[in-house]
Amino acid sequence: MGTTMTLPQARLELALWQVEAEIASSSDLYIRLTEMGLPSEVAIRLKELLEFVKTIGEKTFSIGKIVVLKLIEFIEKHPNMATGIALGAAVSSLIASIPVLGYLLAPIVLPLGIAIGAIGGHRMDKAQGGKLTGEAGFASITQDVIEIARTFFQLLIDTLMAVSAEFSR
Repeated sequence: MGTTMTLPQARLELALWQVEAEIASSSDLYIRLTEMGLPSEVAIRLKELLEFVKTIGEKTFSIGKIVVLKLIEFIEKHPNMATGIALGAAVSSLIASIPVLGYLLAPIVLPLGIAIGAIGGHRMDKAQGGKLTGEAGFASITQDVIEIARTFFQLLIDTLMAVSAEFSR
């Protein structure tokens, strides 16, 4: 999908996502989440999100399922980045549990751990796709951060555009 989506494209995209959400059962999505290596606590929280529906006009949309399906799609496209983020969060959680010192380090370590995990995972995804240039250094890391942000925010923009198209009717 491109960066600009017309209103008819957004409505079509949301309709397609809704069909996909209707086909997928909550149990199947929960199983997919756990098979992807997501901790059961996170998968249970996401399972609660699956039940969120919203009526817009005369139509009812499974917004929770759509969000979880988009999350699964993102993780499947970037498996190492998702793993890196989870690993960074886990290590940060361990550091935060250190008595006294963990409390002081937690606000610094969590974003840093997630960022380092995301960059490392992104570089592994690029290497597996044959797109890693072998460059190292600050410029390469900056480029990776920009690519990660672009990918994530493009998914977010496309999703918000499609959902907001229904509100503008």
